[in-house]
Amino acid sequence: MKAIEAYQLTKSYGSVQALKGVGFDVDRGEIFGLIGPDGAGKTSLFRILTTLILPDGGGASVDGLDIVKDYRTLRSRVGYMPGRFSLYPDLSVEENINFFANLFGVTLEENYDLVAPIYRQIEPFRKRRAGKLSGGMKQKLALCCALIHKPDVLFLDEPTTGVDAVSCVEFWEMLARLAEGGISMLVSTPYMDEAARCGRIALINEGEILQICPPPDHLEDYFIDLMQHHGQSH
Repeated sequence: MKAIEAYQLTKSYGSVQALKGVGFDVDRGEIFGLIGPDGAGKTSLFRILTTLILPDGGGASVDGLDIVKDYRTLRSRVGYMPGRFSLYPDLSVEENINFFANLFGVTLEENYDLVAPIYRQIEPFRKRRAGKLSGGMKQKLALCCALIHKPDVLFLDEPTTGVDAVSCVEFWEMLARLAEGGISMLVSTPYMDEAARCGRIALINEGEILQICPPPDHLEDYFIDLMQHHGQSH
């Protein structure tokens, strides 16, 4: 059973087609990258796969569960880090973690082994308000909250945007360890060096997947050439 299977997903907002028949799959324990410019349809795809919005057509399963029929069960099986920091800035680090743990009916202690490498880095700031953290620490807190209920599949929408280079490297090292532990991941990123860390990538533009492949050498040039060719073919 695949971690994610999507087929012919479509989504429109008025006259704008955000997704035009998107299909792909993600293997168990795989870090699968989604690469594309702003407005390519990445966030719409994430929101559909995490059951936040409905597709207009097509379908998908995550962890073997249908995104529409099984949405209630599915929400307890996935973790989601949206592109913008979405935790409570007026709550402390500790309070944010406890809030999300309570939401899923778990405790930090229950799943401490999973989040320990991340939590140890933010623990010295556990009494600090989340809104006062640095960019890197905010993302580590968000990842900790997304993992607190031990999800099988993790969705990360541009998780390192606005984060310093050192924190980005640390963040991706954490993701590699999580994948080794069996967590499957769909990650979108605008950064080609991050995309190169994925097992496979899907190149998406204007709501369509142009190519699915292992990250090639000179990925940025490859992506630009592919988009230009795609534009010419239209």
